[in-house]
Amino acid sequence: MTDAQLIPLIDAQLPQTQCGQCGHPGCAPYAEAIAAGEAINHCVPGGQATIDALARLLDKPSLPLDPAYGVTPEHRLVAFIREDECIGCTKCIQACPVDAIVGAAKRMHTVIVDECTGCDLCVAPCPVDCIDMVAGPDIPMTWHRPDAAPLSANEAAAKARADKARARFEAHQAREAKRVAAKAASRPNAVIAAPKSAGAPDTSALMIAAALARSQLKKAQKQLAAQADNATLKARLPALEKAVIDAEAALAKAQAPASKRVRTTGDIS
Repeated sequence: MTDAQLIPLIDAQLPQTQCGQCGHPGCAPYAEAIAAGEAINHCVPGGQATIDALARLLDKPSLPLDPAYGVTPEHRLVAFIREDECIGCTKCIQACPVDAIVGAAKRMHTVIVDECTGCDLCVAPCPVDCIDMVAGPDIPMTWHRPDAAPLSANEAAAKARADKARARFEAHQAREAKRVAAKAASRPNAVIAAPKSAGAPDTSALMIAAALARSQLKKAQKQLAAQADNATLKARLPALEKAVIDAEAALAKAQAPASKRVRTTGDIS
């Protein structure tokens, strides 16, 4: 079986939270990494059931969840915005990988609970810290069975929710790519970064990357507070801290005032 055939099968086992705790910007990129040989035990929200399902699919020995990546929550979580404290900055909307937050600039935002995957990427960028992760619907994160028995109603609901989250993530990614392409096409002589940075991602993508880095660091710090003797987690902390510094530096550079950039009048080769 080729990687192109295998990747969708791997992705179909993942919970589609698009949380990035595995170190990849979404479930599909992690599926690609697994197909390329990465370990199958990095999916925190999927937990042991997902790892076991991947092991069966790939005919590999199962492994326990790698504790360096986190601890699987006991219940499904969703984001909750304390609306009376929301300032309408839209940063959480930009960070959400499945468009589960609605609102407008300087207007109250709210989470669509039925669409929220619990990724918590909206928490870190909130400048007023008005977003909490709370218990969500009583639906499991996984639906995998070691046998061919029919899924229970709750398991079927979990699979349907994951399939819908995948579709929303793909739609979000496609829309963002189209928006960036349209913006570039409409501004052929736009103010852009100096040639050495011409390949830098769009600012919105950098904002999401920075939010992801902060979120992963925050999770690791919380886990370390509860597992002070976890040597693996301690060893991983410096890399997470550096990832935050690098991501925020890249974002700051992309958001630098126009006076610090170079105006071009033609294509860059």
